Amino acid sequence: RDDVVSPQDLDVVMKDGMGMRYAFMGPMETIHLNADGTQNYCDRYGETIYNVSGDSGPIPTGWTQASPVDKEEVARLHALMCQTVPLEKLYERRVWRDKRLAALAKLKKDMDSQ
Repeated sequence: RDDVVSPQDLDVVMKDGMGMRYAFMGPMETIHLNADGTQNYCDRYGETIYNVSGDSGPIPTGWTQASPVDKEEVARLHALMCQTVPLEKLYERRVWRDKRLAALAKLKKDMDSQ
């Protein structure tokens, strides 16, 4: 509605970007693997995500970890994600993900050439 992105570009972002990951895992595990755990992800990227997302209307303040409640929320999410993928297993899980993404990318390329 605000001409931020065309429908075609949004489709490219999803089918060639995050959408491929979501074939194997959800957004929380993606966050957890893209840094050294969920806590580290929020520490690194939270303020930027919060600032960029602000253009879309009210957003949760947890990204900035500005309040004790926000910090508790991130710590709780981090602990839950560590149950799924412990920090010492992040590298192993990233390799698992990357192999699947490579195979999926090859499959898409092969299918597009038919």
